[in-house]
Amino acid sequence: MTENITLYERNGLTGETVETVLTGAEADAWRAQFEIPDEEKQESLRQQRAFAYAAEADPLFFKAQRGEATTDEWTAKVAEIKARFPYPGDNE
Repeated sequence: MTENITLYERNGLTGETVETVLTGAEADAWRAQFEIPDEEKQESLRQQRAFAYAAEADPLFFKAQRGEATTDEWTAKVAEIKARFPYPGDNE
């Protein structure tokens, strides 16, 4: 069942508030105009994940290479980032 949407608009001439209730297909169409396409969602997640890797995981990797951190710490950080920015179908 589609949830109804109630819109409130102010009439610029009279200052009166007008209430409009959208139901069914009207409500779905109104929502659809604000949906982000799957390709854009995927690209956004990819960019966020890449930024998090660079800012959080890469420093741990290099510390592990120098013996200042463990590879377990680095692996845990990578898993945390993947969980924070999951790709559809990620089962890792």
